[in-house]
Amino acid sequence: MDSPQVGDLIHEGTEALERSDWAGARLVFERVLAGDGAAGDAVAAEGLGLALWFEGRVAEGIEWRERAFAGYAALRRFDDAARVAAWVSEQHMIAGRPSAARGWLARAERVVDGTPTSTGHGWVAIGRAEQATSVDDQATQAERALRIGRETGAEDLEVLALSLLGRAELTAGHREPGLRLLEEAMVAATAGRVRNIHTVGSAYCHLVTACAEAEEWERAREWCEHVEAFAQAHRAAPLMGVCRTVHADVLIATGHWTEAEAALESAVADHARSIPELSVPALASLAELRIHQGRLREAEQLLSGREEHPASLRALALLHIAEGRPQVAVSLLERGLSETEGHAVRTAQLLAALVDACLAAGDLEAAEAATAGLDRIAGESGMRLGSARADLAGARCALAAGDRDAAAERARRALRAFGVLAMPLDAGLARLALARSVMGRSRELAREEAVAALAAFRALGASREMDFAAQLLRDLGGGTSPRPRNGGELTSREHEVLDLITLGMSNARIARALGISEKTAGHHVSRILMKLGVHNRTEAAAHAVARDKG
Repeated sequence: MDSPQVGDLIHEGTEALERSDWAGARLVFERVLAGDGAAGDAVAAEGLGLALWFEGRVAEGIEWRERAFAGYAALRRFDDAARVAAWVSEQHMIAGRPSAARGWLARAERVVDGTPTSTGHGWVAIGRAEQATSVDDQATQAERALRIGRETGAEDLEVLALSLLGRAELTAGHREPGLRLLEEAMVAATAGRVRNIHTVGSAYCHLVTACAEAEEWERAREWCEHVEAFAQAHRAAPLMGVCRTVHADVLIATGHWTEAEAALESAVADHARSIPELSVPALASLAELRIHQGRLREAEQLLSGREEHPASLRALALLHIAEGRPQVAVSLLERGLSETEGHAVRTAQLLAALVDACLAAGDLEAAEAATAGLDRIAGESGMRLGSARADLAGARCALAAGDRDAAAERARRALRAFGVLAMPLDAGLARLALARSVMGRSRELAREEAVAALAAFRALGASREMDFAAQLLRDLGGGTSPRPRNGGELTSREHEVLDLITLGMSNARIARALGISEKTAGHHVSRILMKLGVHNRTEAAAHAVARDKG
């Protein structure tokens, strides 16, 4: 086959990749590689590897791109060689082969060693950022890649660096700058500036994973829908599993557990066909869901053999707490915390679980220390969910210390925040803390909060939490229905609705946020207007703002 024919076939295969015709691209590149000459072999090997990877034949895809590296290096196309080696390194890291990943990154570094700064150095920086052991190192390397991408006009490199830098900033607890970078990367990725479909996919993975890790549920939900559509349109098997896991985490947090189960089971199936190692986060999320449902044996089976994986650690600790072994949970969480320096979000997630474990173990001093850590991270990061979790932890510690007034104040703050964030399970737990805080002053109010929590847990199917609420109601005595209030005082539910009115939400959005019907939301709004003595939602919102300032 002569060179002109090879050139035409390479062009045809590249166009097939750009329109996501993986089978068509694979056939074209196989034809090039079956020829007599070496012309175009490196490009064809890379294209074939990419097509196979997107078809879900991951091992074969990696093997062909490894061959592409050798071909590019032989042709002294060092930038392309470094780019491919960095990609291969990432794939080995994802698959749990860190030694191979480091080896391939070293090959990328060696091939551009001693050459003038170019895109190859930028791809090496991307590889270093992905393998960084600290958030600071990740940010430093991502910034270097971003700078090189902009200096050389390599938009693929620039977009991927933006997504990595945004993820590093968000992980470190720098919410606003992190989200700005991620949103910039998302806009660039969706605007058609990037031609390499794998770069777009990698950037999308960083975007949705960063938002899920930081528990920015609103953005995560929006972006997951976009990325899921992208993955389906491009038949990107490996990407679909990642997005479904992230989307499931959003669904669990916001109370859509049936949909979350389906998404997680689908993600595990997708990963089993492409990259089995990626299934661990999905299995850990499903295990946490099973713990809340009281299905502890199933949770144990899901985590079996994955005890050492970082993604499983929190779920495993929650399982030990549920099974009455809080000291084991404390040890696991403390071990995990020793490896999260600089990771504000992961640290906060583990600290919240540690508060529960320490209180269950009867160690109030350690629980208060963990709560102080949550307060510090919430103050430094400005993350709403971090503040809500810190307040819930503070309420529990204050209850254990016998300070019911402090507990009530922090429980109310947590309840309002979880309501605005549309997280019914956590809002229900805040209600239980509030009920315990006020039961000495008003058993009627405590009963009302406990009944509301029980109803929320029942709607979710949260068996363990239903038991907690039922026990509290037995302690309070009487039935399971709240008694009517007199006068103009708003109930806790009405305070939640008022907060959402202040955000400009319609009755339909309030209903979705609180997991109630639109008709019920309308009834709440009507009662709020009547109790406040105002004529419309705008006046109610103004009343709420004045209340908060006061």
